[in-house]
Amino acid sequence: MKKGLIIALLSCTSYMYSQGNCLIYPEGSNERKACELAHQRENLKQGSRESQIMFDSILKINPNYAWAYMEKSVAYLKRGLITEGLRLLDKAVELEPRYNLTYRAYWHFQNRNYKLCIKDLERFYALPNAFIYEMTPGGDKDMRILLGMSYAKLGNYEKGIETIENCLKSYKREEDFGLTDYHTLGMLYVKNKQYKKALEIFDKQLKITEDYPDSYYYIGLAYKALNKPEKAKVNFQKAKDKFLDGYHIRNGYLCYKVYYLDVTNELEALTD
Repeated sequence: MKKGLIIALLSCTSYMYSQGNCLIYPEGSNERKACELAHQRENLKQGSRESQIMFDSILKINPNYAWAYMEKSVAYLKRGLITEGLRLLDKAVELEPRYNLTYRAYWHFQNRNYKLCIKDLERFYALPNAFIYEMTPGGDKDMRILLGMSYAKLGNYEKGIETIENCLKSYKREEDFGLTDYHTLGMLYVKNKQYKKALEIFDKQLKITEDYPDSYYYIGLAYKALNKPEKAKVNFQKAKDKFLDGYHIRNGYLCYKVYYLDVTNELEALTD
């Protein structure tokens, strides 16, 4: 997604500039010393023991340096030490919510804590200086998509659909859409029993990519609900074929993941 990558880079650049411009601090101040030391981390591998020691040194000089808490948390979160990572990230959010709320929300989503994800994202988008096109850390998905999925996971499909619809309406060009954004909306339409709308959205999804087996699975479910078993069977078979294709797109998020067994079960049920 061109826009996602550009925005992610712009977001990172803006954030690193605000944290890394040491000249904004008085010469000789602890803030200036901590900032100058932070620049040295570019020579260290992320998550290494040396980098963690450096972050501790930075925080000893300036215990209110939000950037250092956030960076220190990354190693813990990526290694599955969620409690330790979030404890550090909580401090970063406390000090600078604008730059850290969405990152914490992302980890809440990944760990299926949808209530806290919603809480962080609602707080973020209510900020007067919030950047509306905020992306996930990899730059592949708009955080508003995660917000919509979080509403849906808590049973509020209408709110989830509305959130994602508004997100997609804000895009100006086809190139702005993520690889599976239409899929996510179509999936929620199926969950909300709006099957005809789901099929309309999946038509758009397939114009972006035909390599996502999950899409064919949900198209199959929509046709099945509309009492069109032959069309349902065709799409379940396409989903099965895509799963067997080593180049298919995999679901990188933990929300409504489709498995190969789900597809074969549907096929068997229609065959019987």
